[in-house]
Amino acid sequence: MKRFRFRLQRLLEIREHETKLAQNSWVAARRAAQVAADQLRVASALRAESAERLLARRQGRMSVHEWRQSAELHEALVAQEWLAAERLADALREEEHRRQQLTEAERREKVLRRLRERRAEEYRRAVEAAEQAAIDEMAQNVFLEGGGRR
Repeated sequence: MKRFRFRLQRLLEIREHETKLAQNSWVAARRAAQVAADQLRVASALRAESAERLLARRQGRMSVHEWRQSAELHEALVAQEWLAAERLADALREEEHRRQQLTEAERREKVLRRLRERRAEEYRRAVEAAEQAAIDEMAQNVFLEGGGRR
């Protein structure tokens, strides 16, 4: 009898490739989210340091010009921190989207794998049934031809 051949094997290979691509995309999105989180930590630390310096300088004597420069610098750091937080939120949304794509790709691949397993099992059963029928037929022929001993 012929070997088992899954007719959708090429589609399964394509789905496996899609899963790998989705996994790579998810890993890249995850790395981007980690980078964004690191940037937010740095921006937060810079802003906190600026706030402490501003508070320390405020307790001393400052000219209006110095106060204005310090306040502008602090506001720029606050804006930078806010922007980093926005980037992190965007990166986390993208990571979640890529994770969902990966889950869907894995599900689609798994469906085809299960179908291949079912078809292989059906094929195995059919081969076993054909072999058993052939054995039964040979045994019956031997018996009918008088080859069976009594």
